[in-house]
Amino acid sequence: MTEFAHADVFWSTLPRSRHVADRAVLEGRLAAQLAEARDSWPRLGVDPRRFVAHLAGRLGEAEDLSRALEQLHLPDLYLAFGCAERDDAAVRALDKVLNTVAGAIRSVDASPNFVDEILQRLRTRVLVSEEGRSPRILDYAGRGSLENWLRAGALRLALNARRDARRGPEPLPEVSLWEPVAPTVDRTLEILRGKYAAEFGRALREAFASLDAQEKNVLRLHFQEGLSLNQIGAMYQVNKSTISRRMARARDLLLERTRSRLVATLSLPPSELQSLLEELGPRLDLSLSSVLAPST
Repeated sequence: MTEFAHADVFWSTLPRSRHVADRAVLEGRLAAQLAEARDSWPRLGVDPRRFVAHLAGRLGEAEDLSRALEQLHLPDLYLAFGCAERDDAAVRALDKVLNTVAGAIRSVDASPNFVDEILQRLRTRVLVSEEGRSPRILDYAGRGSLENWLRAGALRLALNARRDARRGPEPLPEVSLWEPVAPTVDRTLEILRGKYAAEFGRALREAFASLDAQEKNVLRLHFQEGLSLNQIGAMYQVNKSTISRRMARARDLLLERTRSRLVATLSLPPSELQSLLEELGPRLDLSLSSVLAPST
């Protein structure tokens, strides 16, 4: 089994609640992934102890440590950390990754000047420290590819630039299956605004938090960011139908888990509870637009 260098740093940084019984197995997997990361970016001069501490901090946020490790894009996390450490080789490698996300910007505005401007904004945004905070590249947690993380940032910056310039988005060729709607028309929230508002909001947020990263992302991008299925598909480099299926699955899970939490928390007569749950289904999308907080 490959020795996991700097295991002392890893275990001392990792919250005790995230420690596992079989440390040797996890250390072996980490050692192999770290070797892969170094092989992927051999020119990076990253301090290994500092990176292991950063890695432990990221894994410490996960509910299931073993599953988080399976899903971790560790070579990408290694590159991102090198950029935050101002390693020249890491920054040069990042510039190549940035060029791959230009297609997402072109889906908003294909003019070369606009694409170049957004790419430069994105580069500055992720690499330059702001007062009171570290470079945003450290926000990357490795749960998806670095390219997709940058693509999402590029798309948001492009849409914001269009909005700031008062150039509304071009008409889209499709009608979204679940178009975000103003909170004022949400009948479910009107029904629940009194006695059950807190319970409903809590159930919906807890259900959303229980989804996996991809399920959260497609719902968040649609309902919070207002992106169309085509735009989300461009970001993930898949077609509209694939995004539609992912969103349908995420919505079904969200509805099921919200219902389960309401059943467990609300003490209502069976007929009243059933009526409430029947109303919840078709109005879930409006409720999500209204209740979902940006920090979720």
